[in-house]
Amino acid sequence: MSLIATRTEAGRTWVVRPNHSLSVAERKRVFVAMAVFSGTIALVFSYFGAWPVLPFTGFELALLWWALRCSEKTAEDFERIALASGQLTIETRHGALAERHEFRPYWAQLQYVKPPGQRGHRLLIRSHGREVEFGRMLTEEQKRVLAAELRQILGAAWPDKNHKETN
Repeated sequence: MSLIATRTEAGRTWVVRPNHSLSVAERKRVFVAMAVFSGTIALVFSYFGAWPVLPFTGFELALLWWALRCSEKTAEDFERIALASGQLTIETRHGALAERHEFRPYWAQLQYVKPPGQRGHRLLIRSHGREVEFGRMLTEEQKRVLAAELRQILGAAWPDKNHKETN
C-alpha cells in the first residue's frame, strides 16, 4: 500500500491508497486479450471435436471478468488523515462506504494497540467515546512509522497528554 504524507501551510495530511497496477482501460485490454486468446484456442479445439472446452472457456472468462470488476470497485479506496486549523479529520472509503470523522486534536488520543489473538497492530483515534481505526491497508512497518509521526505532531499540540502503546 502507498502512504503519502504532505505538509502544507495549513497543516499535515496522510493518504493511504491500495496499489493498483492496472487502470480501467488496461483492465479492459487485459480482458479483451484473454478473451481473444482463450476463445481462439477453444474454437480450434472445438473444431477438432473437443467441444466441451467451450463452457470451461466461458467459465474462465466469467471468473476473470468478476476478478477485474472487484478490482475496479476498490480502485478508489483510500484513508486520509488531515490535521489542520485545530481540526483532526479522518476520511475513509472502502467500496461504496464512505465515512468522515472529525476530532478536536486536544482531546483525541492516538493508540497503537495489538489486540489479543490478532497478528497485527491497530491504529486508533479515540475521543469522547468515539473510536476510529485507520491504516487498515498499511503494513506493520508503515503503521509503526505513521504512529510515530502522528505522536510527534500531536504531542506538540498537547505535551502533557499520555499517548499509549499497548503490545
